[in-house]
Amino acid sequence: MDNKVTSFKVLKTPLENVKDNALLIGFFEGQTGLNADLKKLDKEFNGIISSYIKENRFRAEKGEAKSIFTNKGIKNVVLVGLGEEEKYNFEILSSVMADAAKKLRNGETETFSICLSSFSGHSKEEDAVEKIVLSCLMGLYKFTEYKTKDKDKIKNVKEITLITNSNKNFSSEINYAYAVSYAVNKTRDFVNTPPNIATPGHIAEYVKDVSKKSNLKCTIFDDKQIEKMKMGCFFAVGKGSVNKPRLIVLEYFGAGKSQKPIALVGKGVTFDSGGLNLKPYPYILNMKDDKGGAIASIHVIEACAKLKLPVNLVVITPFCENMIDADSYRPDDVLTAYNGMTVEIKNTDAEGRLVLADALTYACEMKPQAIIDIATLTGASMITLGNVATPYLATDGKLSEKIKSASIKSLEKVWEMPLWPEFEDSIKSDVADIKNISEEGDAGVIIGATFLKNFVDETPWAHIDIGTTVWSKADKGILTKGATGATVRLLMEMLREWK
Repeated sequence: MDNKVTSFKVLKTPLENVKDNALLIGFFEGQTGLNADLKKLDKEFNGIISSYIKENRFRAEKGEAKSIFTNKGIKNVVLVGLGEEEKYNFEILSSVMADAAKKLRNGETETFSICLSSFSGHSKEEDAVEKIVLSCLMGLYKFTEYKTKDKDKIKNVKEITLITNSNKNFSSEINYAYAVSYAVNKTRDFVNTPPNIATPGHIAEYVKDVSKKSNLKCTIFDDKQIEKMKMGCFFAVGKGSVNKPRLIVLEYFGAGKSQKPIALVGKGVTFDSGGLNLKPYPYILNMKDDKGGAIASIHVIEACAKLKLPVNLVVITPFCENMIDADSYRPDDVLTAYNGMTVEIKNTDAEGRLVLADALTYACEMKPQAIIDIATLTGASMITLGNVATPYLATDGKLSEKIKSASIKSLEKVWEMPLWPEFEDSIKSDVADIKNISEEGDAGVIIGATFLKNFVDETPWAHIDIGTTVWSKADKGILTKGATGATVRLLMEMLREWK
């Protein structure tokens, strides 16, 4: 990550004593009167804030931001609209804060302050601080690793100060936000990294370094070991590339080795050409994002270690490329999976479920209390929920509730889809135990999960399909164009509340 990380500090001081390039103050729509603290600040500035508002230039509509140049201790007072008070929530807070931070950065503001009480609403200040820090650090993200011109002109915010009346230093909330935002932004970095760089071997070396720094147990299997282990589905997908597959296993013990671990399994296809069922243009573009689930999983376990979360976690990430070669697997092939099931190949572009099949079986061997896989599995996720939310499916009600609860708290929207037995007929094969796609092509998200269900035995399991939410075409709020770091915040929230 070649972004310079913005630092945060907390300062207890009256607003009129603040000295900074800018001060952000939040207002609800229809409530633009000044409270006692703001009246003191306004008096310091000879009434410029109240005059500006009275002249009806600022309505406090959601997302509105107006800057008042004062050229005093605070050079600019920025009035931020929060919309209607009864509709205000953490999602709005995160969005307006990230957009305001971007606007100030783009205006070459290197430091600014935030009037914390004006953005907290009816929530606890601790919760507001966590969301403010996280949204600023995510919103300010930029991927510039491969830019060579004018790198010295890239703008960064160096420091943000939270102005408060409280004696609290909010260190716990800031530390959590830093760890999670780092995990999100490192995930973005690697998903954005081009496939000629981020090969399975390159990622394996990176993970080795992460494991040493974070004191994680790391096991890496190469292509010969994968073949010897009889992971027939995973090996078949990767054998058509000169960049040979790697199976990476990371383990973190934060709750004592007697407690069963939670297993995260991430799809790690570093580039997906579609194989012999070659993807047409433009669907072949951005297929570097097909490793998003695996990369997210790696940075989640790293963040857990940083925060010393009291959980045991194992991360299993199969990395490979799905490429075209004389040795590539074919439609009509029958593969033998790690669990002994035979799989008829109907389409080589439905490779993610093959890679995950063997990894899920491997995860079951570790006797986890639950398995969650994260995968850019289907384009059908776009039809299901667009790019607003992520579909998921689960075999266990308690696990599903954990995901739903984490979704609300993390602000990552998810929606549960059904795993009805009627869909099982769609993947029955005439020549093997199952086939990797249905003939009809309907219910793509559910069919993908129905296939994977064959490889998780009775272990509580959830499948999260980030096929759409892994990537953003918009630069708005906490999102920037490119990789999103999908599921990192969701999984971190779930793991810190795990019981």
